[in-house]
Amino acid sequence: MCARVASIGLRGMEGYLVHVEVKVMIGVDSIVIVGLPDASVKESKERVAAALHSQGYSLSSQKIIIHLSLAELKKNGPLFDLAMAISILVSLKELKPIIQEHTGFIGSLSLDGRVQPVEGMLPAVLAAKKLGLKKLYMPFDERRPALEFTDLEIVYVSSLEEIILHLNGQGIIPLLQKAIVVENQSYSADFKKIVGHSYAKYALEVAAAGEHQVFMTGPPGCGKSLLAETFPSIMPPLSKEAQLEMISLYQLSGSLWEHTEIPPFLNPHHTASGVSIVGGGQYPRPGEVSLAHRGVLFLDEIAEFTKKNT
Repeated sequence: MCARVASIGLRGMEGYLVHVEVKVMIGVDSIVIVGLPDASVKESKERVAAALHSQGYSLSSQKIIIHLSLAELKKNGPLFDLAMAISILVSLKELKPIIQEHTGFIGSLSLDGRVQPVEGMLPAVLAAKKLGLKKLYMPFDERRPALEFTDLEIVYVSSLEEIILHLNGQGIIPLLQKAIVVENQSYSADFKKIVGHSYAKYALEVAAAGEHQVFMTGPPGCGKSLLAETFPSIMPPLSKEAQLEMISLYQLSGSLWEHTEIPPFLNPHHTASGVSIVGGGQYPRPGEVSLAHRGVLFLDEIAEFTKKNT
């Protein structure tokens, strides 16, 4: 039997639909993954095999071929582990129901069958909503804000055993606590506390209203940096959509952004490398420019920055 389960792949912050197809045949024990997988995806076969074995499922005398469709798109990351395991169980007829076409699975598996969150979960969820999925099974991540979508049902799972019982109608997935919400957020520097500088303050107010760039010049110590640091406090709070964009960017960079409603303020030093400012690298990550999205990027002593960075 050939099984097919939906999942989400990521290309930066852009998500795309991946169909995890599995064919189980009698033969020498092996798991083969095709569909342009990278090293992290190829390692999934060991995690999935160990997780299934820990739940009492034997893959002996089985040749398993896993195809990640669309075949021409390169796949990366461990997001497909859960979908692979579910698709194998469907192919082995260990799961009774047929997985609905608009149901997706994302998450990494540990060797004992626990479902674990990975980087890029939030962009994957946003992509699933945009791509028209109706239900999404995924691990709970307290670093991510509690999400509520009218047209996408999110089911949080903690283990492979839990989801198998749930899909077979033998168990109910318990409600998990909501993600920690940061309350009483305040600005580190408030625009209203600055005395004087009436012309500069008026220019910044106009820039904040129209989302304009500002160039400030003056002698050292006259207050340019202070005005820049207080600039976010006169900008409107981030909308829900903007907050999700920001949290997605920071998750992809491997850092945590706590001030969910406050526009970000980034102040890179002029000696910083081009990669740290613009982004990229051997394993591409967002730079300071991207992390300042929807907020303020302050280039102090801009004349000292190299041409490559500016």
